[in-house]
Amino acid sequence: MDLLGDSQLLPPQRERVTGAIVFKRFTQSIKDNGGSPQSYRNAVVEETKELFDCSVNELYQMTGGKIRDRSTLPQSAQEAYMVNESLSANELERMHGTIGGETQEEVDERSLGVGREQS
Repeated sequence: MDLLGDSQLLPPQRERVTGAIVFKRFTQSIKDNGGSPQSYRNAVVEETKELFDCSVNELYQMTGGKIRDRSTLPQSAQEAYMVNESLSANELERMHGTIGGETQEEVDERSLGVGREQS
């Protein structure tokens, strides 16, 4: 209530941003632009190659991480993924509805290109 006795809405509660939240936004932005489920995997493969100059499996092997569990990677690797995926999601959201393509392959390749560019 304010000084005049009127009710006020409480501000929405904020939550901590995690790698999982950033990754979910990244994959959702690919999906929103028409990307196929296979394009998520391809985006991570391409992103890992660009960021770390190795394959996903090699990254986990070299760092002692547990495959498919980014929380087991070194903090610097987790941060690199989060920054790249956040930038890529921003760009994909900005491009929403303009990626287009004649085939699913073309749409997926354009989404991959955005991720590659941000890396």
